[in-house]
Amino acid sequence: MDISETRIDALHVYAISSGPAPIPRDQVPPVVYQLFDQLRDRLADIDIAISGRAIAWYERVTGEFGEHSQRAWVGYVAGADEIGGEISPVVLDGAEHVAIGTHYGPMATIRQSWNELFDWVHEHGGHSAGYAREVHLRAWPEPEENWVTRLELPFTTE
Repeated sequence: MDISETRIDALHVYAISSGPAPIPRDQVPPVVYQLFDQLRDRLADIDIAISGRAIAWYERVTGEFGEHSQRAWVGYVAGADEIGGEISPVVLDGAEHVAIGTHYGPMATIRQSWNELFDWVHEHGGHSAGYAREVHLRAWPEPEENWVTRLELPFTTE
C-alpha cells in the first residue's frame, strides 16, 4: 500500500454511533453496516438527501474486551448548504499529521491495510492520536470487491 502524510480539515458530518457500550473489534464490520442502514433511514425520514461521502471512525474505549474494545461511528459528510437546517451535523476534528493509505476491495480484508498504516506511523516515530477514519470513495451500492476506501490515521511524534 502506498502511504503518505498530509493534514486533514474538520468535517461536518451527519452521524450516529454504536452507543456507549464497547464492541469487540471482530464485531465492528456488521455493526458498521447496520449503523449506515439506520442513518440512511433517519436522514430519509427528515428529508435530508445524502450528498456527501460516507465516513466511519473508531474510538478506543475501555470495556470487557480490553484493548480490543471500540465504539464505531458512521456518517455522511454534510454539504455547506445543509448546515443549520432541521438537524445539525457533528464536527469531526481535523488533524495536522495524518498517515493516508488506500484499501481496495471488501471490508473483510481491511484489517491488513490498517496494520500497514499503523506500522508505517510507528516506523516514522509516531503514535496514533485521534480517530482512525475510513472515507468510502467507492462503496454501497457497489459490490464490495469494487470498493475503494481511504484510510486516515492521525498521529503525533511527541
